[in-house]
Amino acid sequence: MNIKKGFHAYKKYWEDQASFMDKSPWNLKKILRLTISNDFNKNIEELEFSNHSISSEEGQLTLRLNVPYNYYELDGFELKAIELLGIDKNWLIDMSLEDSSCTHQLTR
Repeated sequence: MNIKKGFHAYKKYWEDQASFMDKSPWNLKKILRLTISNDFNKNIEELEFSNHSISSEEGQLTLRLNVPYNYYELDGFELKAIELLGIDKNWLIDMSLEDSSCTHQLTR
């Protein structure tokens, strides 16, 4: 069975995990930041990330994604995230959890 990968698979997986809640499954204060070698630009294009979540900085691709509200309780969250995204570990230069600077959802 071919498992879907990419942004849509990542989003759907975490939304399905939180489907019992009456609130957004996303933590609005944190993001997952992945820095990816430009050598894998073609591979990343196939995973259908939005222009809002991916950018090119200093010769590297930077991907910023929402994280689930309970990311800190999940063993191996980062590894599960890159698996769902379809990103090979050797594509990564860096992976970190950072404070979100996006405020548009906080004002709702």
